[in-house]
Amino acid sequence: MDDLPHLRTRNVASNETRIPTPEPGEAIVVSKYGEDRRKAVILHPDDFDLLERYRRILGYIPFELKLTETAIEVHRLSERAGGGDLDHASLEQALQ
Repeated sequence: MDDLPHLRTRNVASNETRIPTPEPGEAIVVSKYGEDRRKAVILHPDDFDLLERYRRILGYIPFELKLTETAIEVHRLSERAGGGDLDHASLEQALQ
């Protein structure tokens, strides 16, 4: 259902690596060669969940809310008419 590619996650056992514990609202950037290249970013689990929710909300537009070519044309004709009420019969004829 999602229009965006999924953000893949990979679990690493904490006993296999030394990962600092981030505070809520903090991102820990793991750099390679000083600060020139980011290798990883560590987020608090609550912040990661929030990021995933935002990604879903902002990246997924339900079919019912997507603009169709017809909707764009209706909007264009409405703007041309001065934003007032459209004459639906004339609009229907224009879109045929």
